[in-house]
Amino acid sequence: MKLWIKLSILFTLIINLFVLLLFIYLNPNVEDVAVDLVGEKLKSIAASIAASVDGEQFNHIDLYDSASVNTHFYTDIQYTISKAKNNLELSDEDYTISLLDKNSLAFGVVLNQDKKGKNVLLPLSNEARETVERVYQNKHCEFSIIYEQKKGNVLSGFAPIYDSLKNVSGIVQVDQNFEDVNTRIDNVLSSVFIGSLIFLPLTIVFSFVTSAIFLSPIGKIKNQIMKIASGNYSESPRIKSSGEVKELVNAAENLRATILEQQKKIFENIQELKSAKNKAEASDRIKSEFLAVISHEIRTPLNVILGNIEVLKMELNEEEINELEEILGPIKIGSQRLIRTVEMLVLYSDIVSGSYNFKKEYTNVNDLFFSISEKYKKEAEQKGIQIKYDCVTNTGMIQTDINILTETITQIADNAVKFSESGSIVFCIFEKDDGKIELIVQDEGIGISKDFMKSIYKPFTQEDMSYQRPYEGNGIGLAVAKKCSDLLGMELRIESEKGKGTTAKIIIPVQNTFSIS
Repeated sequence: MKLWIKLSILFTLIINLFVLLLFIYLNPNVEDVAVDLVGEKLKSIAASIAASVDGEQFNHIDLYDSASVNTHFYTDIQYTISKAKNNLELSDEDYTISLLDKNSLAFGVVLNQDKKGKNVLLPLSNEARETVERVYQNKHCEFSIIYEQKKGNVLSGFAPIYDSLKNVSGIVQVDQNFEDVNTRIDNVLSSVFIGSLIFLPLTIVFSFVTSAIFLSPIGKIKNQIMKIASGNYSESPRIKSSGEVKELVNAAENLRATILEQQKKIFENIQELKSAKNKAEASDRIKSEFLAVISHEIRTPLNVILGNIEVLKMELNEEEINELEEILGPIKIGSQRLIRTVEMLVLYSDIVSGSYNFKKEYTNVNDLFFSISEKYKKEAEQKGIQIKYDCVTNTGMIQTDINILTETITQIADNAVKFSESGSIVFCIFEKDDGKIELIVQDEGIGISKDFMKSIYKPFTQEDMSYQRPYEGNGIGLAVAKKCSDLLGMELRIESEKGKGTTAKIIIPVQNTFSIS
């Protein structure tokens, strides 16, 4: 007999035992499951009926005014409920459908029709009332726990009736007697339990016999595999077997031979990896040292130049300074631009390599955002660009790396001023309903073409890469801003249209906002 047949028999017996144990374990929870299933069904019925009721009509009905009950509004609603009841094939013996509104809830009663079609006011249980209050509060369907009425244990489903403004006008209640459900559950459980008890001894005995007969060779194979797993790769005595068991024996032997072969290759690969690791570490070290040296060698003479310019200005009078401004100004701007480029390259390298020392601090995001915008106000005004603050919300404190967030905002603001020649730039900050904070910089500059949008975060890339391009820059600004926002766990969104301007959004998640806890 094939091994899979033997194992199938064994697994069948084990599954039967498992089912029995599962039944014994789940037996106490069957009623809870039944309550959930029946409750969901009642919710669906109530929702179907409530959806067919016109909320505006229901608003004209006072359930305590007998004259109002006799109006065509109430007659239409009762006809709608009756029609839905027939369509859903709900019998009067199993289901009761009622109407409630705020007044009936306040008085603790429910309007219902008895079997003769007469309207009656019945007491509303505390359990049902609590559920109804949740429906009014949450505006969605609910079902109650089981509660007791004169007709026995009852489970109710509730669904809101909406008016044209999506407000809750009233509620449809659908009741079902739970005694019949409990009776059917008890009968089924009793039959299954008795059958399981009868079959259980036979299952246990046959499982032991089957295991002893068919699993003996498998046990030997297991011992052989365990020996291999412990690191003993010596050959084992041959196991007499046939069929699938023989295939397992051959597989174990092939595993032993393969491990020996792979072990040899692994040792060789380890040596290669060690060599590659040493080369990579040396490369990273050289790169870091190179950037550090370049940063120092460029910034040091530039700082000397900038310092001497300031000293020279102190030694000259105003007329002489004005005469030299055409020379000194470009030197100062060029030096600052070169220092800024080096700083951006070093920062980008640190973030990409994972060597940046991330430091969380609390800061007022409003003060930080608008202090950066003020730095660009003078440059914008010189170009005839108006700075606007159309939406300002006091969002308060956030927890973040201040240097990285400052760099992100600076790059966005710098691009807005650089690529705008007229119009306005809007700086906006507000808190969304979900608790997220949005920092928005919107300009009316040259914009970005649709084709280039997919490449905006690539470093050293600009839409116009020609030497005659009208806008200076190294094409790393948005790449730095993107890496910084990703490192902060924030989202950077760029929306732009060629010739119409650009909108940049920095979205700060809720977890970054200040929390006392």
